[in-house]
Amino acid sequence: MKKIKFLINIVVVLTLSIGNLTAEEVKIDETLTIHYKQVGEGDATIIFIPGWMMSTDVFEHQLAHFEGSKKYRALTYDPRGQGKSSKPVEGHTYQQHARDLARLIDKLDLENIILAGWSYGVTEQLAYLNQFGTDKLKAMIMIDTGPDITGATRDEWVWYLNDDSDGYSRGFTEGIIENREKVIAEFSEWMLENPTSEKVAWVSNIARQTSSSVASINNATGFYLDYSRDLISQEGKLPLLYIVRQEMKEVADRWIKANTPSATAVYMGKHMMFWERPKAFNHALDNFLSSIEGK
Repeated sequence: MKKIKFLINIVVVLTLSIGNLTAEEVKIDETLTIHYKQVGEGDATIIFIPGWMMSTDVFEHQLAHFEGSKKYRALTYDPRGQGKSSKPVEGHTYQQHARDLARLIDKLDLENIILAGWSYGVTEQLAYLNQFGTDKLKAMIMIDTGPDITGATRDEWVWYLNDDSDGYSRGFTEGIIENREKVIAEFSEWMLENPTSEKVAWVSNIARQTSSSVASINNATGFYLDYSRDLISQEGKLPLLYIVRQEMKEVADRWIKANTPSATAVYMGKHMMFWERPKAFNHALDNFLSSIEGK
């Protein structure tokens, strides 16, 4: 009886089923249920982690790419406070997001994992690396974000300046509360290479699923994080792939070559290149996966 109750508590299944794609939920604890989608099957699982205010929807082309795969399970989820996952009052730091990810991995009994974070999702996966190590990891993919969030100048691979002299961090911390719709619209447009009104509206609607207070706290606490040592420590040990927007090539390439020279780096498009350029992105992903098969 105890075992039956335990299994019931682990997964609440079947909120959506289209083709081989299923959307499911996992109860992490009394305050948090995580919504996720998955396709394919195989010994290795690729976990795509959305960025700030984003959801599983942004990885629709990657899920379609791995549908029916016999080599890889592709899974993406909504972090706490985002998308269709629970909206608890507490826990909105990337360290806690990483602990949520660890619980999700345990609940689904996953091994041989390839983490693929995008934007602040990279911070989340590096927070996982920092706290839980590599025992369950096969490789890591960093999509358009480096390991350090702030730096002294724009010559560093960072989002914000240490003194926030350009007000960029303040705009995403205070601005999202004071002028929510303006920040969401401008951020959604910025992420896109071809920001048509339809695309901006689609991305904005995803962002609206996250409250302004949660978005503000996530950004404010993310400002202080630097996982450079954790990522550098994996040089030559864990296969690494960086896929970075074209405009950051010079800065990102300099950091990558200096700190993780054995990694693979690909440059294309804008911040949502995986959504706008799915063919090129998935091709780069396939090439990387082929290079690590058997490792």
